[in-house]
Amino acid sequence: MDLLQNILYAIITAAVPVLTTFACKYLQSLYEKNKSKMKSEKVQAVLGNVTDMIVAAVETTTSTYVKQLKAENLFDADAQKEAFQKTYNTVMQQITDESGGIIEEVYGDVDVYITNKIEQLVEELKK
Repeated sequence: MDLLQNILYAIITAAVPVLTTFACKYLQSLYEKNKSKMKSEKVQAVLGNVTDMIVAAVETTTSTYVKQLKAENLFDADAQKEAFQKTYNTVMQQITDESGGIIEEVYGDVDVYITNKIEQLVEELKK
């Protein structure tokens, strides 16, 4: 009986570190999987919020500046540049450091990203 008990203790003593290592690696893999998922969700949320800010800025500039100039037939190339600059400045004032960092991480350059998004939305509004 003592011999069986000693064998059982020896097996348990040998198995515990192996099982502990396996459990730790499994939990670490779950953490990494959820970490990347959470980061992806955060990136999507930030980009969605930034896009919403850009849409709002484009719509505001269009309704308060562009429409009036078009009605007076004064919307020329200089006015287009001014409308873009107004929209760009509005968006850049609202972008947080965290949002800017995420945009840089994903797209490389905040200014280029914002400029392209504004131009894209203006083109969509024209259609």
